[in-house]
Amino acid sequence: MTYFLQLLGVQIDKLAKQERSKKLLINVLGSFFVKAISMAITLTLIPVSLKYTEASTYGVWLTLSSVIVWFNLFDFGLSSGLTNKLTESFAKNDIQSARIYLSTTYYFLAVIILPLSLIFFVASNFIDWNVVFNTTINKAELRTAIYLMYVSFCFSFLLKPINHVLKSKQKHFVLSSIQVAGNLIALICIVLMGDMFSSKFIFLCCVLSFTYPIVLLIATLVLYLGIFKDIQPKMVFASKKHFKNVFGVSAKFFIIEISVIAILMSNNILIAHLVDNQNVTYYNIAYRLFSIITIFQYMIMIPLWPAYTDAYTLKDYNWIRSAVSKSNKLNFALCIPLVLMFLLSDQIYFYWIGDDIKIPFEVNLLLMIFVGIGTFKESYVSFINGVGRVNLQAVYSAVTIVLQVPLAYFLAKHLKLGLTGILLLNIFWVVIGFILWRIQYAVIMNSNSTKKIWQ
Repeated sequence: MTYFLQLLGVQIDKLAKQERSKKLLINVLGSFFVKAISMAITLTLIPVSLKYTEASTYGVWLTLSSVIVWFNLFDFGLSSGLTNKLTESFAKNDIQSARIYLSTTYYFLAVIILPLSLIFFVASNFIDWNVVFNTTINKAELRTAIYLMYVSFCFSFLLKPINHVLKSKQKHFVLSSIQVAGNLIALICIVLMGDMFSSKFIFLCCVLSFTYPIVLLIATLVLYLGIFKDIQPKMVFASKKHFKNVFGVSAKFFIIEISVIAILMSNNILIAHLVDNQNVTYYNIAYRLFSIITIFQYMIMIPLWPAYTDAYTLKDYNWIRSAVSKSNKLNFALCIPLVLMFLLSDQIYFYWIGDDIKIPFEVNLLLMIFVGIGTFKESYVSFINGVGRVNLQAVYSAVTIVLQVPLAYFLAKHLKLGLTGILLLNIFWVVIGFILWRIQYAVIMNSNSTKKIWQ
């Protein structure tokens, strides 16, 4: 980790003198150890889960979990907008506003989840889930799994503002620790109790769905009764005026989040329907491998989001330029292990999951390219999100939402490229995004453009 900090040109003693950079340093160093544990657990979960399911059944679980992620969109970007508003409030030491923003978000999340749940449970009775997921799994078993996962989603949905409090307070080490604890408990449960249940699919869904929200609930109670007692949310602090302030930014984040899901999370659905569920497993295993690089990068990028908000609010432009420059140096350094992972991918898969599943060469190649370009894109996205200049992202995201499915169908079915076609489309989107966000960063930092698209 020290090596990467040196690549960034960071001198630890100098860094510690500046409060914002000191917080960033603490988060990066702390997150390094937590993320290392997280990666080990996540990578272990795949072969352990495959032990209790077939590749196609595990593909159904992956697709199902992707759909549940989609439901998070129904907060209309409130949580992402909350991060920026809380960071601004903390930068100005306005604790009362922070508490109002937080209480307002919790209140409106509860308002959203009630009608959403009613619609889901009523509509579910008229949906053939086997057709949706393109599977022959027992219908009653699949429906039960879907209901269980939806309930777990509701808990996570209502509890997730604490994650954004931790982000805005730049306590990413704590946030990562919560996620790791959930995955670790899930792994332990699968190993110890996997043979005790007749329906391995239902057991897998229960364990992987509920461990995280339970840990999140415990963390929420502990934090609001402890270090965050001064911003403890209460219904009496909910405010329509503050909701409008949060929602002004949140609506744009909402469109952006839909785009991210349209490109990444919808891959499982698209692959399941345009190719097959076995290829869903291929894609997810390979993506887990190469996303190790993304995880390392996120240890820097995620803490930088609120740091950029803080710096931009206080007009510390030199710090911003320095941070972006250094993050790009890190990206070049990360390309070295990325290429090595590609060259050694067959050996890695053999020792990781055995020789029962063979990942095609082109899948590894395309995912390496996608992750590599994506790391450079994120350097600018983190800044743009942090300063709230997301109009261009919203427009671009709307375009990807409209075009993702027809283009995926054209490439996978019409041109008969299958999984390769879908991955090529993902690369296309990430290249366009990188070009646009690099230009927007330059416009924001080097000019006073009043054009709405740059705002």
